[in-house]
Amino acid sequence: MIFRLIKKDFKKNKVITLTLFMFILLSAMLVSSALMIVTELNGSLTHLFEKTNVPSYVQMYKGNLSQKNIDTFSGKNDLVKAQQTVTMLGISGENLFLQSKDKSEVDSIIENSFVKQNALFDFLLDTKNEVAQVADGEIGVPVYHQQQYNLKLGSKVRVKLGEFEKTYTVTSFIRDAQMNPSLVTSKRFLVSDNDWNQLRQYINNQEYLIEFKLKDESTISKFEKQYEASNLPQSGTALTRSLYQILNSMTDGIVIAIITLISLLLLLIASLCLRFTIMTAIEEDYREIGIMKALGISNTKTRNMYLLKYIVIASTACVGGYITSLVLTSLFTQSMSAYMGTAPKTIFSYLFSLLGPIIVFFFVYLFCKLVFRRFKKISAYQALQVGQTTGNRKIAHKMRLSGKKHWFRNQNIFIGIRDVLTQVRIYLLIMFVFSICIFLMTVPLNFLQTVKAPSFITYMGAGKSDLRIDIHELDEFPEESEAIFNHLLHGKNKESKFSSIARSETSAYQIKNNEDELVTIKIENTDNPGLFPLKYTLGKAPQNDNEIALSSMNADEFEATVGDKLTIIIHGKEKTITVCGIYQDVTNGGKTAKGMLESDNILWVTYNFNIADDSQIDKIKTELEKKFEHIKVTDTDDYVKQTLGGIIEQVSTINVVAIGLALFIAILVTFMFFKMIIVKESKNIAIMKSIGISTKSLQHQYYTRAVFTLVIGIIIGTIATNIFGPKIACLLLSGVSNLTFVTNPLINYLVIPISLVLVVISSVYMVSLSIKKIKVMLVAE
Repeated sequence: MIFRLIKKDFKKNKVITLTLFMFILLSAMLVSSALMIVTELNGSLTHLFEKTNVPSYVQMYKGNLSQKNIDTFSGKNDLVKAQQTVTMLGISGENLFLQSKDKSEVDSIIENSFVKQNALFDFLLDTKNEVAQVADGEIGVPVYHQQQYNLKLGSKVRVKLGEFEKTYTVTSFIRDAQMNPSLVTSKRFLVSDNDWNQLRQYINNQEYLIEFKLKDESTISKFEKQYEASNLPQSGTALTRSLYQILNSMTDGIVIAIITLISLLLLLIASLCLRFTIMTAIEEDYREIGIMKALGISNTKTRNMYLLKYIVIASTACVGGYITSLVLTSLFTQSMSAYMGTAPKTIFSYLFSLLGPIIVFFFVYLFCKLVFRRFKKISAYQALQVGQTTGNRKIAHKMRLSGKKHWFRNQNIFIGIRDVLTQVRIYLLIMFVFSICIFLMTVPLNFLQTVKAPSFITYMGAGKSDLRIDIHELDEFPEESEAIFNHLLHGKNKESKFSSIARSETSAYQIKNNEDELVTIKIENTDNPGLFPLKYTLGKAPQNDNEIALSSMNADEFEATVGDKLTIIIHGKEKTITVCGIYQDVTNGGKTAKGMLESDNILWVTYNFNIADDSQIDKIKTELEKKFEHIKVTDTDDYVKQTLGGIIEQVSTINVVAIGLALFIAILVTFMFFKMIIVKESKNIAIMKSIGISTKSLQHQYYTRAVFTLVIGIIIGTIATNIFGPKIACLLLSGVSNLTFVTNPLINYLVIPISLVLVVISSVYMVSLSIKKIKVMLVAE
C-alpha cells in the first residue's frame, strides 16, 4: 500500500519530484567528481614523480662552476644519495621557431633550453610516462608547447643561430616534473647527445641545475641549511621536492576547491528545497495526518510513510550522480592527463569517489528525519480543524487595497509585493536560492577576471609596469646593463619616450633565523620602491636601508611580522634591520624580499618602465630587443597571461559550467516553487476568477512576486560576493592571502542579473499557464 501511495504521489508532483531529484543528483555528482579528481591528482603526481625520479633539492645557477667542489660536498654529506649537474643551453626566443609561417618565440616569456637525457635521475618522460629517447635530428617538445600550439608528432622545430640553422622532427612530447606547470617559465627541450654537443658550439647562454637526490626525503630542510652554509653556488633559485608538488598540483587543486564549493552550495539548496517540499506536503495533508492519528496510527509509521518517498529519490539520485561523475571527471582532468599522465586506476579510486554520494545520501536522510520531527507536534484535534490562516496579519492589514493609497498605481504589482511580504518566511527560500545563484555565477567569474588582469602581477612580487627587462648574465655582459639604463634615461629626458623608470638589483645575503642559524636570502634592492608599488598585506615598502619587506613565505619561515627585528650580514658585519612590510609572491620559490641595501655581489638587475604612448609598447619592445642583443624585454600583460595560462584555462571551463548550472538551478527552483504555490493557492485563484479578475492579471501578480524576490536575492548575493568572494579566492591561490577582485561592472551588474530575470520570468510564465485550467467550481469545494 505504501508503495502505491508513493507511486501516486510521484505522478501527482512530477515537477517537484524531478527538481529534488536533480539537485541531489548534481550534488552527488560534483562531490564524487571532486573526490575522484583528488585521487587521480594524487595518483598521477605520485606516478610522475616515481617515473622521473624527481630530485630532492635543486639549485639553479648561472656563471662559472666548479664541479670538483660540488663532488667534495656531496661525498662528505651523509644525507646525499646521488648528485648530478644538468647543463641547460638557453636559447633566445627569436632563434627558436615552433609555429608555422616561420613565427619565432620572440614574444614568449618562456625561457627555453636544450638538454640531453639525464643519467641518474630527473628523467624527462614521453606521453607514455617512459624515459624519453630521441635520435639525432629528433626533438622532444614540452607538453606546454604542444598544448599552446597544437603540435603533432612529426611537426618541425627550427633553430637559427647566426649562420647555423637546423630543423628537428618532433618525435615525443616531454613531461617534466620540474618544469611542467605554466607557472614555471623555464622549459626543457630534449635532444640527442650529438645534437646537444653541436648546439653547445653556438649557444653561450648556459644555466646549471645542481641537483641532489637524498637518502631520506624528510631531511630536505636539514640539507637545505647545510647547502646554504656551504660555499657552493647560491645565486639562483633553490627548489625542493615539496615545491614541485605544489606547483604541479596548483591548477588542479583550484579545480577541486571550486567544484567542492559548488557542490556544497547545491547541497544547501537541495536541503532548503527538501524542507520546503516536506512542510508543504505536511500542510496539504494536514487533515489526512489528523485522521491517521485519530485512527491510532503511530507517529513513526506516519513519518516513515513520507520518509520512504525521499529515501527513494535520494538513493536513485545518488546512484545517478555517481555514474554521471565518471563521465564528468574526464572533462576536468584533461589538462592533468596531458601534463602528468594518468596513473593506473585501482579499486580504491572508485571506492573513494563513491564516498561522496554516500555522504550526500545520509545527509539528505538525516535532514529529512530532522524535518519530520514536526509530526510529533501535530495533534489529531488541531489537524482536523478547518480555516487556518497563513501569513502575517499585521502586514496584511497595513497593506490593504481598500481605503488607503498604496505604493503602486498598478494593483497587480502591489498585490504581488504584498503577498511576498505577508508570507516572507515562505519566500525566504527562493530569495536565498537566487542569492546563491548570483554568488555561483559571479565568484568564479571575478576570480577569472582578476587572474587575467595585468594588475595581478602585483600579487607575484612585482610592480605593475608596461615593460620589464631582466639581465641575469652580468658576469658576461657587465657593460650592457649600464648601457640599457643610460638608454632608458635618455629616452625619458630627451625623447619623452619613457614616463617612469625603476632599477632594481637582486643580491644574496645571509640572515639569522629564529634558531640563530645563518640562512641565505635574496633581496631586491631599489632606490625608489614606491614607483611601481606592490600590494602589501601588512605594512609598507622600505623607506631606508634599515628596513626590509618580506614575502609571506619568508615571513612564515622567519616567524616575523611588521615591527620585528632581524640580523643580516652586510660586508661581513652584522646589522639589525626592521621588518616594515609583508607582501605576496609566488616567484623564486616564493621566498623573496625587498630592501634598499648595499651589495657588491649583484646577481641580476631588473628594469621596470612605462611607455609614454601606450600604442608604442610593441614597437619599443622590438626596438630594444634589436638594439641590445642579450636582453629579454617582457610585456607584463603577456607575462601574467602566459604564466597563469593553465589556471586561466581551467577556471574558464569551470566558469562556463558554474554560470550554466546557476541558470539551470534558477529555472528548476522557480518552476518547483511557483508550481507548489499555485497548487496551494488554487482555491484563492478560483475565488478571484469568480469575481472577474482575469488570468492575465493573476499571472502579473506571480511575475511581480518572482521579480521582487529575485531583486532582493540579487542584492544579497552581490553583497555576499563582495565580502566572501575574495576570501574564498585566497584559499585557492597558494601564497596569496589578501586579494581584491577585478570586476567588469557591465557583466556583474547588468548581464548576469538580466539573464537571471529572463530565465525566472520565463519559468514563472510556463508555470502560470496552469492558472487557466483552474475552474471557478473550486470555490464550492
